[in-house]
Amino acid sequence: MTTPATPSDPQSAELPPSPEVNLQRAWDKYGTLLYILVAVVGAGVLAKGGWDYLNAQKELGIKKDYAEATTPDAMKTFVANHPGHVLTGVAELSIGNNAYATGKFTDALAAYNAAATDLPAGPFQANAKMGAAMALLQTGKAGEAEAALHALLNDSSLLKTTRCEAGYHLAVIAIAAGRTEDYQRVADQVMALDPSNPFAEHTFQLKPPASPISMPGAIVPAKS
Repeated sequence: MTTPATPSDPQSAELPPSPEVNLQRAWDKYGTLLYILVAVVGAGVLAKGGWDYLNAQKELGIKKDYAEATTPDAMKTFVANHPGHVLTGVAELSIGNNAYATGKFTDALAAYNAAATDLPAGPFQANAKMGAAMALLQTGKAGEAEAALHALLNDSSLLKTTRCEAGYHLAVIAIAAGRTEDYQRVADQVMALDPSNPFAEHTFQLKPPASPISMPGAIVPAKS
């Protein structure tokens, strides 16, 4: 005859571990890994913060160098020391304006082209492109100059003042070459853009000649 099983004693039965015990066991097993993970994340945060700090300090240094570059030679030194920076583009634009004003049109063209590369899209870059177009004209490259000015005139992303200025210069070129139809076409386009703009008014006031005349003197690019 089989002896019946003795009922389990509730006091002696093994109880499931409490949440506190489970937490302790998990900590004992994974605590070191957690420390490592926290250390890695913390190091990454500190590294990013340090990198951001270094970049901020570098940017302050560049701005300081630019502020201290008050002569053409100092501007050239700044450009050489900080290639590709947006302030380098501003310095190149200044160098171009100075070279143009002193009749050094080849130097002006090089500076304007460099500025147009380093400056972001917007009024300053457009000013550099305008200067480059006028420098091309002064160096005898009228075809390239007109192409550059037409590109500015037809760029709808630019300010109307910039586009009207480009049209005005094109009108002057057309009149100087005796191309009445070209002048009228540009004048109509400029007037359609903004008839109240000073460049549009100047364009409208130009008088097309009956025959070709000599090119006018140097035209200093307008400043934005």
